Amino acid sequence: MLKLSNSFYRYLKVTESISVGAHVRNFTQLSCSRKKCSVESSTYTLTINCCPCTALQLRLLSSKKKRIRIQIPSLKSDESETFNQMSELQPNNNHNSHGGQLIDSPGNSVNEWQMQIGDDSPHDAKIPKTSVPPNFRVWEPVGKRSDTISGSSFKFKVLSYNVLAQYLLECHPYLYTGSSSKNLKWKVRAARIYDEIVNLAPDIICLQEVQASHLKSFYSKFENIGYVGIFKQKTGHRADGCAIYYKQSMFEKEEHFTVEFHQPELPILNRDNIGVMVKLIPKNMPRMPIVVATTHLLYSPKRTDVRLAQAQVLLAELDRFAYYNNGRESGHLPIIMTGDLNSTPDSAVIKLLDRGLVRASMFRGSSDWKRIGVTDNCQHLSVYLDRMQGRTTEFSTTQIYNSEHSGDLSESICASSCEGYSALFNKDLIGHSLNLVSVYNKYKPDKQREASTYQDQWVTVDYMYFSCCSALSLSKRLRLPTVAECEAMGCLPNDVYASDHLALAAVFELRPLVSSL
Repeated sequence: MLKLSNSFYRYLKVTESISVGAHVRNFTQLSCSRKKCSVESSTYTLTINCCPCTALQLRLLSSKKKRIRIQIPSLKSDESETFNQMSELQPNNNHNSHGGQLIDSPGNSVNEWQMQIGDDSPHDAKIPKTSVPPNFRVWEPVGKRSDTISGSSFKFKVLSYNVLAQYLLECHPYLYTGSSSKNLKWKVRAARIYDEIVNLAPDIICLQEVQASHLKSFYSKFENIGYVGIFKQKTGHRADGCAIYYKQSMFEKEEHFTVEFHQPELPILNRDNIGVMVKLIPKNMPRMPIVVATTHLLYSPKRTDVRLAQAQVLLAELDRFAYYNNGRESGHLPIIMTGDLNSTPDSAVIKLLDRGLVRASMFRGSSDWKRIGVTDNCQHLSVYLDRMQGRTTEFSTTQIYNSEHSGDLSESICASSCEGYSALFNKDLIGHSLNLVSVYNKYKPDKQREASTYQDQWVTVDYMYFSCCSALSLSKRLRLPTVAECEAMGCLPNDVYASDHLALAAVFELRPLVSSL
């Protein structure tokens, strides 16, 4: 989600001097999910929505002499509060993942979407046309050239993308006044998102801000061309979530798990963000499973403490989920972790991921991590104890809450049982042992900063990490632009890019491990 300091107030100041009809048309060019924002200039009929901006809008209009008639529409019948899990559709031999041609579903072609765009508003005439600098997004090789024997390794492409949920865009229109109304319409954005993802041709797609009500109408298009989707909606009343798609022709799913950061026993974890992780087995390398995870951490700029706590829980679950012990060897499967972490490169969250250790006393407060049994090493206490005995750990023996597994929690591990291990909790330093490395450097060789979105300034908040191990290596990545290049391009969404974030993508190479026996 973009953030523009005082932009809302500047917007109101400018529009006070124009006519009521023009002001409302400009301000309500977007509609909020479930409740439509609209105006009829001839009768001055205004329909309000659930957005925070509506109250301010009405106060501005209350001083006008024209009569305003307020109507509140009912909930649309096709926008239910409950949403089904993504189906796992079977692709046929014509699908792209099987080497066939990419065929969109009948009646929903990109051309048909574009025919429904409508005319630009007068506001759009003031928006400059998008000009993308040269080499803005190109593939760049990374590291040494592979010396593996041809056919013995497995290359695959991973994409991570915050696609900007439409209901969030429509409830915060003041954040997007630099974009044309055409580029903010879902019909336009959906077509561009689809085209961009399909043209990048990823084998695994990690998405954030996936609007739940669009699963069947839009995201099912990826299932129709050979992907299988896993979706987790945010807890509480949030209408978006995270999803992971993988090509069924290339991978088999062994298992997946979801993480809920809202933990009733720990006040610092009181937000509805979530994470998703899946264990995938390459079909041409069945003895080399990988773990792919994606998440969307809290946005609130001043709440680094919450994001750091969320990262600690996610890392603890990754540590549990990716661990293996086959009787001969033990360790972690190769991990690829992506997401919108809402954290800049100099933040505590990124330092924890990059360095494996960060000083956290200023972010801990009175939080007692013994309550959910997650140690300062980003590890479940139950996992720690089980590994000392050579056992694997089931989720049911951990202390964290998950609504999907609420009946599975065991009472065998409780806060009181942590007392003998107090040295593992609530200290100054927190760390992890997953040995992760970033796909992106965050700075170019000439020291220019990379950027993936705009939050008061162009910054990086989207990341992709992978295990630094002999089995997994980075082959190439989709280049991130510099801050200067983003400033030259202009606001997002625009004529080229459909979200307020830029996508990340990388090609990885998986190699078979030589047994130590």
